[in-house]
Amino acid sequence: MKDLKTFLKECLNLNDEATVDKFLIYLAELKKWSKVYNLTSIEDEKEIVVKHFLDSLLYLSFIPQKPLSIADIGSGAGFPGVPLAIVRNDLKIALVEPSWKKCAFLKNLKTKLNLSNIKVYQSRAEEVEEKFDIVVSRALWSLKEFVEKCEHLLKDSGYFLISKSFKLHEEMKQLPQQYRTEIKEFNLPYVNGKRYIVKIEKCES
Repeated sequence: MKDLKTFLKECLNLNDEATVDKFLIYLAELKKWSKVYNLTSIEDEKEIVVKHFLDSLLYLSFIPQKPLSIADIGSGAGFPGVPLAIVRNDLKIALVEPSWKKCAFLKNLKTKLNLSNIKVYQSRAEEVEEKFDIVVSRALWSLKEFVEKCEHLLKDSGYFLISKSFKLHEEMKQLPQQYRTEIKEFNLPYVNGKRYIVKIEKCES
């Protein structure tokens, strides 16, 4: 059986030891805080690596290699925003989360992991006034609700990214016609699951 560090390195395709160590600290903090704040129901460490860390990094398939601003809506325990911030320090990431308990955890992570490229907003999506290049979420709402609640956050050339595991094609039918989608499908190791990352952008008028 592979040890956790080796599993994490291989699963997330990481070579940099400092980056690997940050994910191990993240995992330890998540487990510690979850005992009080119920941040994740998953207890198996390797399952956390796959279902939270790897799942978050799948968003990179739609994020180009250049400095960009990203809003992570309903960030919760920091997914996908914090893993993205760990591996891409050129991304400026706003973690938007209404729960003060979860925001306390996110601020703790920012300090523990020395992540100067994240900012924590204790707020609902509808209350944020800034605009971003990319707005992301992890299956918080249906595609239609996500677009409606977060449209005001997008810059003119911006787009949405959302992770889905089921009901995807049913939800796509409900999207307003002015939006087009692109989907990438991934097989998750260890848990034998599938993930879909959906890119949603406005059609050019």
